[in-house]
Amino acid sequence: MNGALSIFDHVLFALLLLAPLIEWRWSWPRFLRSLAAGVPGARLRHYRNLVLGEWLPAICLLVVWAMRRRPWSNLWLTEPSQWRMAIGLVCAVAIAALLVAQRFAILKRPESHEKVRAALKYAEPLLPHTPAERKLFWLVSLTAGVCEEIFYRGFLTWYLAAWIGLVPAVFLSAILFGFGHIYLGLAHVPRTALVGLLMAGIALGSASLWPAMLLHAAIDWNSGEMGFRFLGAAESPSTK
Repeated sequence: MNGALSIFDHVLFALLLLAPLIEWRWSWPRFLRSLAAGVPGARLRHYRNLVLGEWLPAICLLVVWAMRRRPWSNLWLTEPSQWRMAIGLVCAVAIAALLVAQRFAILKRPESHEKVRAALKYAEPLLPHTPAERKLFWLVSLTAGVCEEIFYRGFLTWYLAAWIGLVPAVFLSAILFGFGHIYLGLAHVPRTALVGLLMAGIALGSASLWPAMLLHAAIDWNSGEMGFRFLGAAESPSTK
């Protein structure tokens, strides 16, 4: 299988390894300094950079894939059997519904709001605080759901499987997914890696990335809604 890999594949793999380091050591601290300095629109600008920074390489990957006439099944982007897709979608929707229900339950318990704010502090710079940020964060969530699943569960799993086999590739790609969020802190890496394993399980079970994309986007969207309600400066959570 190694012969099927191209220079583009190796370069994209290297970029997926280097990008988290660049974000952790350079772009994220730079963003934090902009927030601390009160630079107008700093968070909105960061959101736009995130969207462009993920969609551009994702589109390049899909274009190269099409030009080289590679099977879309290697990225889990073909339509699987209906029953496997149904199972995957049911799992994704059920988990997303549980997260939303949990958020509404928390909103009804004012005594828990301070604990929630404290729990969200690690991601406070990333989460939306204003209505404009909230709307753009919806696009950030969709972008992460689509592009990161293509990168980690699709491309990286395929690339690594060419060297070490599918099962080790699934676990290693989940670890790399966790590492991709190291800018939020070292403690966040294993937690995100477990989320990556959950996404991989859904993708494997449904033989498709679509349910995993849906769940990934829903998780990020729900986090953004939590951030807006508990960290935003508009209204108190109990009134929303």
